[in-house]
Amino acid sequence: MHSRREIDHDGLFKLLLSQFPADFLQAFFPKIYQHLELQKPEFLQQELVVKPGYRKKRADLVIKASTKGENKEAVLIHIEIQVAKREGFAKRMFKYFASLILKEDLPVIPIAVFAADHVSQKEEPTCYSVTFPFGKVLNYHFFKVELKRLFWRDYLDSKNPVALALMSKMSYAKDERVPMTLEFLKRIAKIGLGFEKERIVASFFETYVNLTENEQRQLDEELAKLDDKEVEAVQQLMTSWERRGYERGMTEGLSEGMAQGLSQGLTRGLAQGERQGQVKLLLHQVKARFGSIPPELENIFSSMPSDKLLFLSTKLLHASTLEEFKQACLS
Repeated sequence: MHSRREIDHDGLFKLLLSQFPADFLQAFFPKIYQHLELQKPEFLQQELVVKPGYRKKRADLVIKASTKGENKEAVLIHIEIQVAKREGFAKRMFKYFASLILKEDLPVIPIAVFAADHVSQKEEPTCYSVTFPFGKVLNYHFFKVELKRLFWRDYLDSKNPVALALMSKMSYAKDERVPMTLEFLKRIAKIGLGFEKERIVASFFETYVNLTENEQRQLDEELAKLDDKEVEAVQQLMTSWERRGYERGMTEGLSEGMAQGLSQGLTRGLAQGERQGQVKLLLHQVKARFGSIPPELENIFSSMPSDKLLFLSTKLLHASTLEEFKQACLS
């Protein structure tokens, strides 16, 4: 089981949303999505001065895009993830907004993602105001999505990978964890994202729906009922929790030939292909973030274990410079 301290919530959300920014907006902010060009988003440095003389703060994600139409205009999309309730969040959003305008001199679309484990009694704020007895001088608004106020079954028919991954942070009953996991696996398998992106989506979901041993056995039983085509597709998504239980369930519940085939597929797709896919994805992320790939990083990544590569994917999102990221790779 994951403990709260072990989970890098910001890193997980940043990794997911940085891989699928257009899908995120399409799923939760369709009106914004309709007005933006997002084929080649540019991710900007997140360090911002929000209080002179103090340490710089990091915005979670800052994406440069452009509006659609004849008169295209460059815009910034600022996405801030809030996992635990903290006082002064709306004011902090305004500080980021003001700092981004001062730094980049571009209009900003501010978005807050509230991802707490429980629904708060009051809805989260969407504005920050400054008012005096003689009048209001500021009324700043931002967009938001409160994941726990959404119901996972409403997104069940979606072909959107971000919506499916974020079902893990939506509202669901305790006895729905296994059926939700099964439906997630079946639907992600049908989308055909490719190994690297499937792994990001599946790992995110796994982290927040960390099945107990009993739930894992129930999932094994349900997976064993799938037809051969579904089994073949789903096996490509296996992460640690599925590999452990699924190989056992297949061996016990299916014919020897099917169990052998699944075992071989898991060995090829996970033991051999997983690391290669991670290396390719991480190199792609480095190039997208810093514009080039130092040759020494390719050599370093090629000999790294899988868990270290995943750790560096989240470190990359926090690094301000290429040199800072290289130091993280060597530590």
